[in-house]
Amino acid sequence: MKRILVVDDEPTIRELIADFLRETGYQVDTAANGAEALQHMYQHVPHAIVLDLMMPRLDASGFVELKRLNPRFAEVPVVLMTAAFGAHDTAQRLGTHACLTKPFELDELAEMIGRLTAQAAAEVAASARSSSVAL
Repeated sequence: MKRILVVDDEPTIRELIADFLRETGYQVDTAANGAEALQHMYQHVPHAIVLDLMMPRLDASGFVELKRLNPRFAEVPVVLMTAAFGAHDTAQRLGTHACLTKPFELDELAEMIGRLTAQAAAEVAASARSSSVAL
């Protein structure tokens, strides 16, 4: 079962997304900010992260930068979600894998996560095949 980390400082939004993803078949963990998310990732590395842009303590920009510095986390895909103007430009600047502008349809989020986790799994499999040595 794929593990998803939902990071949002708004408890209602965080739990709504988490509950929906659980119903969709994912194992879901939650965090209220980027600092809490990084701490959580040391225990359970997710297959994908759903990340709010603006949060207290550590926002998306700081989180993404710190995530990149850790080889265990660097390749975990991130879906940025925000209501801020210029969301897609911000997502591109941060180097996230996808962006959703609030409000969005939960089905759209599930499709995006499915695509990103499948793509990441395919890349890992391809890497394993190319690094295997014939004896």
